[in-house]
Amino acid sequence: MTENQLKITSTLHEDYSTKINLDGETYLIDSEDLGIQKGTVMTRVFHKGKIIYSREIDYKDILNMPDSDIKLKELRKKQQQLAVQALRKEKTAHKKLYKDYLREVESLIRSNEHKEAFQVLDNALKNYSNNPIILSYKGFLEAVVNKNFCQGEMICREAIVMIKEEMPLCETFFLPILYLNLGKVFLAANNRQDAYDYFKKGLEVDSTNEHLLGEIKKLGIHGKPPLPFLQRSNLLNKYLGKLLHKLKE
Repeated sequence: MTENQLKITSTLHEDYSTKINLDGETYLIDSEDLGIQKGTVMTRVFHKGKIIYSREIDYKDILNMPDSDIKLKELRKKQQQLAVQALRKEKTAHKKLYKDYLREVESLIRSNEHKEAFQVLDNALKNYSNNPIILSYKGFLEAVVNKNFCQGEMICREAIVMIKEEMPLCETFFLPILYLNLGKVFLAANNRQDAYDYFKKGLEVDSTNEHLLGEIKKLGIHGKPPLPFLQRSNLLNKYLGKLLHKLKE
């Protein structure tokens, strides 16, 4: 065994373990030199004490190269990078897209299967804990399923703030949904006026949203007449109401 080989072995063992965190889970990536005679490096990924990935690579050809100790370090580093890539790929393969979760949740809500929708959202939040759309549905279902109206309102409001601060380019598309869910929280709490107000806020963003229009129609609540000191049925109020409606269009 040459001095160069001894140097390679000792250098390799300086630091061959790395911890990484993916989606809140901790993984240990360990690269082990199996000895000069075998001439291989074994890289394993451990999760909760179990080996979930392993790969062995030969390094005999490197031993006679110039700067072989540096090349061996690079080989070990590449092995660890490949392990991380494989781990990310595996996790992505088992993770639904957030749109798939939303489609399932919306379908269950339409069928009045709110508890089932709540369970789907719990799984969605494990992968998309900071997604404002998923959080908004969580707030709505918190109010409907658990009757936790204050918590539901708070979650829905947080989702609206997140959209405005972190995803301003998506406001026009997503805000109507978020206002719809917040309005439905107030409906669940039997607060019809606040529900109406937030449905109207949603329509200010998208005046043709059929879900918001449907909720307002079911409520049967009208906004204040243009001249509140006169009866709604007064001809002047009717005329001004139609005029204002046309101007908004």
